[in-house]
Amino acid sequence: MPVARPSLALKIATANILLALFAVLLAGMLQYRKERRILAATMRQELVQVVTSGAMLINGDRAEGLTNGLSPGVAAPTTRLFRSLLIASPEVDRIYVVGVGPDGNARFLLGQGITANPGSVVAARARECLERGSPIATEIYEDSGVQWFSAFHPLHDRQGRVIAVLGADMRASDLQVEAQEWLESTLVSGFAAAALAVLLSFFLARNVTRPLKLMAESTSEIAAGNLDICLNIQSHDEVGELASSFNRMVDRLSIAAGDRARLQLELLEKQKMEQELTLAAEIQHSFQPLSFPCSPWFCTAARTLPAQVVGGDFYDFFDLDEYRQGIVIGDVAGRGIAAALYLARLISDFRASALRASSPCDALERLNQQLLLRSTRGLFVTMTYLVLEAQTGEVWYSTGGHLPILRRSGTTHEVEILYEDAGLPLGIEKDAMLTDRKIQLAAGDTLLLVTDGVVEALGPDRNVFQMDTLAQIFRQQSSGAAQLVEDIFEEVGRISPERPEDDLTVLALTWTPQRTAVQP
Repeated sequence: MPVARPSLALKIATANILLALFAVLLAGMLQYRKERRILAATMRQELVQVVTSGAMLINGDRAEGLTNGLSPGVAAPTTRLFRSLLIASPEVDRIYVVGVGPDGNARFLLGQGITANPGSVVAARARECLERGSPIATEIYEDSGVQWFSAFHPLHDRQGRVIAVLGADMRASDLQVEAQEWLESTLVSGFAAAALAVLLSFFLARNVTRPLKLMAESTSEIAAGNLDICLNIQSHDEVGELASSFNRMVDRLSIAAGDRARLQLELLEKQKMEQELTLAAEIQHSFQPLSFPCSPWFCTAARTLPAQVVGGDFYDFFDLDEYRQGIVIGDVAGRGIAAALYLARLISDFRASALRASSPCDALERLNQQLLLRSTRGLFVTMTYLVLEAQTGEVWYSTGGHLPILRRSGTTHEVEILYEDAGLPLGIEKDAMLTDRKIQLAAGDTLLLVTDGVVEALGPDRNVFQMDTLAQIFRQQSSGAAQLVEDIFEEVGRISPERPEDDLTVLALTWTPQRTAVQP
């Protein structure tokens, strides 16, 4: 079970309570000390006024009478005077006259409310006043277990000599009582003010923390995925600015969430498309021969590499009869999905045309008519179709806009580029200007056919007629058809290590008129 945590408003209010209590107590103690000093000074001042007034009334004859002997005629008026002074100043507890005895010590002559011995603190203070001859006021002192203030004033005879001291005492406990009463009053009023301040601070804390609480709750909603939140906090201070920033943040999060959802959907669509393209590539790959024809008379090999997942290059091998082999290589204009879709129908159409045709030229013309009937805008195909007479080494071929055939001699390794008129690509014009041509192979001769992606990759200046470079590579090879195809792809990868921009296809045919098969 989760433990309830104190709210921010309660924390602020608690901090304010502690701070207010500390402030009240500190202010009370400081003011108490100050007030006590003021009260003490006031009491001392009052004592000084009392003894000064009494000394003015006693000086002269009455003072001489007190020191020469306490006759009833002298004591009674002085006693009445003391009573009058005590009545006029009720805070004064005792008043008295101190003289000097024959032994030189202070002795009490007359007083109200005091009986002290010569060794008391009062006597010592009186003797100090006698010696100084000037009024004095004391700090708090203890006498007979009681704390007192005292003030002393010298008494003079008619000649102005100091002959005695008039003293007055006030209990210091009165100061303590008055100071405590003042402190209690101060603390009560201070605590009342502090309580009011705490209530106000709690109210203000709630007003401040309520928007923050609302933001915290809204943040939890956002974390749960709810972005349809807008804080309606009307304030012109920092809280209002924070609320506005919060709303802007939510708007941006909502936009970002929408963009993320859209990107995720696009990613899913892309993944789906990639899966479909991968499947299309597998299907397109199934159109190609799984094995290459190889007999005691000849060997073939081929390989294609699409620039994208699927491509528009193709090759095919098929038997026309026991000793005739059909071989075709082609390149659909463009690349990617459009070329691959165009190619899917093209392969089946060409096989049907080739099986019914009387010659390579006739097969290409039949295919050209079918392509023109479909009239696919912007798409056409270049092709070279060969028919090999396996026993004699005769090769009949026809070319529709495709690259020349390269022929390497089996004895001299010289390479010949057959630059005859190639005709027009198929699917453009009704009259593609196609012709049949014948090659007589010698033992060991090899024919090499490629698509334009190969020569573009071999030509640094991107000249599509960089056939000389291909011929030089072809001349340096002496391997059979299969190894020749791999060597050319390796050389293309060395010259152009980046992924090709166009589909690459290489097809090789080696005529080997022997009674045992030649390994490719």
